Amino acid sequence: MDDEDLDAVRERKKRALVQEQGLGAPPSPVYVDGSQSFDRTVTAHDVVLVHYYADGGAGQRLHPVVESVARETFAAVAKVNVVHHQKLALKRGVEATPTFEVYADGECQERVRGQVEKEELVELVGEYTAF
Repeated sequence: MDDEDLDAVRERKKRALVQEQGLGAPPSPVYVDGSQSFDRTVTAHDVVLVHYYADGGAGQRLHPVVESVARETFAAVAKVNVVHHQKLALKRGVEATPTFEVYADGECQERVRGQVEKEELVELVGEYTAF
């Protein structure tokens, strides 16, 4: 077994241990209910994927994709309904849905607008997670 194989085995074991022990991010999305909740969520986790959506339309159709990202990655996933939280969306400069932001260490690192595939989101948050 070469070094790459050993690294892959270690990585799988580390992921299994973290998931088994309940460490890391929540396994399902957290629904943000205002600015304070938003701030607490993005600062409470190392990496957070924020999904801005509106009822109906593409943003809502992405719910199953976003839920998969929450289960399969070490990023917390926060969901913000822009209809219910217009001030928060305006403050963050969100003009259309769906919009995604990636936060690392409480700071916004990237923003993606429009329909995206699960693999794109997993890769995006993977750039910022330690695992």
